[in-house]
Amino acid sequence: MAESTRAVHKLHPGPSLRESVDVRELHAALIDLVRTWVQTRAEVKRTPYGVIVRDERHPLVHEANMAWVERSPEGGVGEILGGLDDAFHGTGVRHRYVLYSDAQGAFEAQESFIGHGFQALAEVVMAKVGLPSCIVNPDLSIRETGSEAPQDDYRIVQETVQAESGYSREESDQVNEVERARGLAVGERVFVGYLDDEPVSTYTLWPHGTFALIGNVATLPRFRMRGVGRTMIFDACRRAIQARAEYALLTSNLFDTPQAMYKTLGFEPVGEIRGFLHRRP
Repeated sequence: MAESTRAVHKLHPGPSLRESVDVRELHAALIDLVRTWVQTRAEVKRTPYGVIVRDERHPLVHEANMAWVERSPEGGVGEILGGLDDAFHGTGVRHRYVLYSDAQGAFEAQESFIGHGFQALAEVVMAKVGLPSCIVNPDLSIRETGSEAPQDDYRIVQETVQAESGYSREESDQVNEVERARGLAVGERVFVGYLDDEPVSTYTLWPHGTFALIGNVATLPRFRMRGVGRTMIFDACRRAIQARAEYALLTSNLFDTPQAMYKTLGFEPVGEIRGFLHRRP
């Protein structure tokens, strides 16, 4: 039976994370999860500075064809770019994407990457213990794909939101294929929110030991400002607790609106994850 969120939840916020845990551990946990995610179902080549990840079946997906930098190489940014060019020579991969596990290292390399035509990217890592303090939308029914909802409903919402962000249909198809395969491999759970039986929102949850990573939180444009996103996050935190995860983790664009919403729900910044993208024609 589909699960519906039918109660108002107004809770007193718990203690600050910074009062109870070393936030560097939470940041490190998120980095480890992201590292695992980008290397799942892909060809991984070790380098002196980290790894290069390849998936030639999905050449349009940035996170499937990229460099993961663990430490700055002696040859600097040029060594990383040379490695990427060698790895993707003769393939359909036109972009160049670099992600750093060390935000400070990325910041120090930023000027050089920008000089090579790259765009700097930054996500804030946020964490929370317990349930958010919020009022949920009582009309939103949240269902898990596979058992309660068809995977196609999740795809429909994601494709609409991706198109809004400028994805082509081919890009969207490849991104969804990669995420579906990785999700199945790591045990990620996928949820769809419904209003009047129409799919309007999504989120994913990857429980991993004491941590649970929340991702792909999205709401169709015409259903925003109705508490849908907050209700999805509340549900994700509740299910994380049920999975015996102590901390819910997520990332949000450093300069985008959702970060403010997450803060009102009790999520606290614990670090950053930075990278660089060059979109080539």
